[in-house]
Amino acid sequence: MLLTEKDYHLVTAKVNFLEMHKQPEARPVVPEGVSFLLLQKPVDTELYRHYYRNVGFTYNWLDRLAITGDELHKKINAENVLIYALKVNNADAGYAEFALENEYTEIVYFGLFPEFVGRGLGKSFLKWVIFKAWSFGAKWIQLNTCSLDHPNALPLYQAQGFEIVQTTEEIRKVFNTKI
Repeated sequence: MLLTEKDYHLVTAKVNFLEMHKQPEARPVVPEGVSFLLLQKPVDTELYRHYYRNVGFTYNWLDRLAITGDELHKKINAENVLIYALKVNNADAGYAEFALENEYTEIVYFGLFPEFVGRGLGKSFLKWVIFKAWSFGAKWIQLNTCSLDHPNALPLYQAQGFEIVQTTEEIRKVFNTKI
């Protein structure tokens, strides 16, 4: 489903850009029944939108729903992009998207499907995502979060060692109604 301007309105959101310059020493413990699946390229745009929509709908993630399939295909299948699905007992539970740059790895998207929020998976999934981001040989890792995201996102990132390096206000798209 491609969104159009009638589907959303614009709001101002506070955006925090975070970086981590020291790799955690402990290897993450993966809970029983949890697995991670690298999506093989070319990643299907509808499969990607399934993950993106389920993780981000509640938090008004719209950018990748408002571009054409061709544009999305190019973004998610870029040479430096890797996407992992989080599975819980073989059921889709979330995903993480990485962009591998020359000196750093960006955690582009990360999150859980709503039915898995509040079940103790977020922290362990984030620890795995951080470990994976460092495994690509980065000098640092980075991500951003905004005031539209889950209220626990920023404190969780900071508790894991991310530090705010910049804060801005940006115009973001927000759903007009539940689609």
